[in-house]
Amino acid sequence: MMGQFFFDPDLRSGIFEFVESGNGLLLVHPATWYNWTDWPEYNRNLVGGCSRCHPPFGDFEVRVTNPDHPVMASVPKRFTIKEELYRFERDEEGSDIHIMAVGIEDETGKEYPVARTVDYGDGRVVNITLGHDGDAHQHDAYISMLQNSIEWLSDR
Repeated sequence: MMGQFFFDPDLRSGIFEFVESGNGLLLVHPATWYNWTDWPEYNRNLVGGCSRCHPPFGDFEVRVTNPDHPVMASVPKRFTIKEELYRFERDEEGSDIHIMAVGIEDETGKEYPVARTVDYGDGRVVNITLGHDGDAHQHDAYISMLQNSIEWLSDR
C-alpha cells in the first residue's frame, strides 16, 4: 500500500522541490534501497546510487570516516551492530555524496557506506542505511546519528 503512494507524480515532484528549495531530507534504511525502477531520479539524485543486495543479516563493524561531521557527533569511532549491510553502488551520474561512516563486510573486508550526505539543490540529504529492526533502533550509535541528522538537517 505505501509503495503505491510513491507513484503519485505530484508527490514525486514535491519531494524534489522540497529539497531543491533548501530543506532537509532524512532517508533511512529502506529509503536508500533501489525501490522504484520507474523512478531512477530518486536514487540518482537523493541517494547518489542504490543498493540491490546485502549479505545475510548479522553483526558487522561500522567505522566512522568523518568524525568531525555534525551527524557523527558522539558516535563511537568504531562499533558493532546487528543489521543488513547494504552493498551500495555509486551512480556516477548521481549527486555528490560525502561518506561519514562505512560498514565492513566480514567475509570480504569490503566497505560500504552506512551514513552519507548527498548534495542536491540548495537542500541537505542524509542517508543512513541502518535501521532494519528494533534492536538497531535501540542501538546508541544509531540513535545518535538520527538525532544529529535531524538537528543538522533543520539547521539552515
